[in-house]
Amino acid sequence: MDKTKSTWGGPGRGGGRRPKVAGAPATSPITVKLTEAQKEKLLRLGGASWMRERIDQAEDPTPKE
Repeated sequence: MDKTKSTWGGPGRGGGRRPKVAGAPATSPITVKLTEAQKEKLLRLGGASWMRERIDQAEDPTPKE
């Protein structure tokens, strides 16, 4: 058997993680720097879903002229 041309391994088309909810809007990853204490508190508060909920509830600031 020739091992130089293998069809095993490597990336596959459409092989990424599927969204939790079909039809949900696409999300983008971001990085936020927190202290260890802030990170632990964020996780106790509910993590990313808690943060998304708070952002959605927050009033949108209007630009000052």
